[in-house]
Amino acid sequence: MAETALNETGQHGRNAVPLAAQPPLQSTLAVSHLSWPVSPARRPAVTAAQDILLQLPAEGTGPAAQLARAWLSALAVNRDELSGEQGDIPMDLASARRFLTEQSAALVSVLFGAPFLPWQAADVGHALVRADFVGADVLGRSLRVLILRLPGLIGTCAQVPGRHGDLEQRVAAVTEALANGYVRALRDRTLAEQESIRRAELDAQRIISEQLRHQATHDALTGLPNRAVAFARLSAAAGAGDGRIGLCYLDLDGFKGINDRYGHDAGDELLVTVARRIGRVAREHGALAARIGGDEFIVLAESSPGLAGMIALAAGILAEVSRPVPLRIGRVRVSACAGIVDRAAGAPGATTLVTDADAALYQAKSCGPGRWAVFEPVGRRAEPSRHARR
Repeated sequence: MAETALNETGQHGRNAVPLAAQPPLQSTLAVSHLSWPVSPARRPAVTAAQDILLQLPAEGTGPAAQLARAWLSALAVNRDELSGEQGDIPMDLASARRFLTEQSAALVSVLFGAPFLPWQAADVGHALVRADFVGADVLGRSLRVLILRLPGLIGTCAQVPGRHGDLEQRVAAVTEALANGYVRALRDRTLAEQESIRRAELDAQRIISEQLRHQATHDALTGLPNRAVAFARLSAAAGAGDGRIGLCYLDLDGFKGINDRYGHDAGDELLVTVARRIGRVAREHGALAARIGGDEFIVLAESSPGLAGMIALAAGILAEVSRPVPLRIGRVRVSACAGIVDRAAGAPGATTLVTDADAALYQAKSCGPGRWAVFEPVGRRAEPSRHARR
């Protein structure tokens, strides 16, 4: 066994420290009892860890408790009292000793198991990783403690029942299984973290792309689709060649007066509320509402419900807009006018539809606030009408 055991510097060789039985350690085992050398630069940290360990209440004198104490001492040698760094210990020392005592008891149980099943010690390696004992030196220090101290902590017996017989051979098998379990768990954890990072990057890219796409296609103030989206949808519907297209061109009455009297913040607040109302009525009629600039909106019915349906849509919007709007400066009232176009798809282009709807809007405004008008072909005037007030 001396030919394959780890020596005090962690190297394999024929000059390794023999794993002969050693006298049992007392419950007040100090860091200085460990057999590997400590450089002068680390002696203050070792002393600090030793002092803290000695202050912890005793938790038994059996092999598991003594192994846990030696194990904790090995992991605490680079503890920095001034900075509060725990070294390779991811929790407070009392909790760490309780955890390591549980793992030590599991190792002792595997060591004396009948039948002897050393692979079960891999669970201890998994537990170390789950508890975040993943510092660079955790595994090496743990293995040195087990190989150098465990046989002596077990007692002076040279043989234990089982297929492997020799105690040192059992210790070597248990230690190897722990190391393999630790490495596998750490590898799985690393792969999972890498996958998590990859997914986080993809999610971030998707969110940023969606945000940029939303900003490119929606009005920043009201959140409605912007002019570019509205005209693209209108062009597509106009070029479809079948069915009918309906369009309402809306403009608020007296919006400039509210801006001048109460300021642009109040004006923006008003636009947000009005846009929300227009959008809600448009969705109820299966239409698309968009803000195309200032206090102007259009509502596009890509599949028109007919002239009567478009009039009902426009009247519903004007009624919603006319309701009082609560602002921070108080309640205000506004109204709107609408120009309506209902046309067979394929005949006019998108620009013509907008021009005709704008002409109908102008005719409605000429008759006073809160009116709608339907565009008629050349030779017939647009017929303005006041919407039914609620």
